[in-house]
Amino acid sequence: MTTLSYDVRWLQRALQTLGFDPGPIDGIKGPATDRAVIAFKWSEGLRPRAYVGPIALARLRGAVSEAEPVKFGPETAPEPPWLVEIGKVMGLHEVRDNAELRAWLASDGSTLGDPARFPWCGDAAITALELALPDEPLPPNIERNPYWARNFADYGVKCGRVYGAVASFTRGKGGHVGFAVGYDPKTHRYRIRGGNQSNMVRDSWLAGSRLLALRWPSTWPAAHQRPLPVMNSAGQILSTNEA
Repeated sequence: MTTLSYDVRWLQRALQTLGFDPGPIDGIKGPATDRAVIAFKWSEGLRPRAYVGPIALARLRGAVSEAEPVKFGPETAPEPPWLVEIGKVMGLHEVRDNAELRAWLASDGSTLGDPARFPWCGDAAITALELALPDEPLPPNIERNPYWARNFADYGVKCGRVYGAVASFTRGKGGHVGFAVGYDPKTHRYRIRGGNQSNMVRDSWLAGSRLLALRWPSTWPAAHQRPLPVMNSAGQILSTNEA
C-alpha cells in the first residue's frame, strides 16, 4: 500500500494559481484551504469535499506547471497521511451515513462493529493509522484491544504539540482518541479530528486538562513534525462528551 501524502504549500500554491483562494501559503491545510479544495473539486465535477485523494491530485498536477518537491524540508509541509486517510470520511454520521462509515471502519481488516451501537473513536483512529502506515508496530495493549482509547497513550513515540499528533484523553472511566489539528493557548483547548465526536467524524474542541498523551508514529519521520496551529476557540463548543 502506498502512503498518500503531499506538500501542503505546493497544494496551496496550485490552488491559488488556478484562482481558488487557499488563504495564506503556510503549509497548514486549514478551513480556507479546505474551501479552496472543495471549490476546485466542484469545478472538476468531483465529489465536493475537502479530501485530497489521488484523483484530485492528478487533476491538480495536470493543471499547473509547478513541480512538487522531491523531498520535504523546512519550507515544505507533508500532510500526515493518517489525516489524509480520515479526511475520506470527514462529516460522515454514525446513523445517517451508517453503511459508508461501517465500510470504512472495516477497511483495515477489523472493526468494533456498528458505530451507532458502540463507542468508535478508537476504531476510527486505528483505521486511519493502519491504512496510512501499515508497517507501524503496535504496542501489546493496542494489539489486544485497538478500540480502547486510553491504549493510544502508548502508540508510537512521545511528541510535543505537533500537527497530526495522536491525542488520547480521559472521559470518565473511559477515554477518547483523535488527531490534534489545533491548539488555543489562552483556553488550553485542543482542536481534535476524530470519530464519535457529536456522533460523526469531525473536528471538536477538547479541554487540555483531559489530555493523557500526544504521540507520533515511529515509522513517520520526526522531521515532518510541525507545531500545532494556534487557533482561537472563543465562541466554539468545548466537547466534554464526544458521543
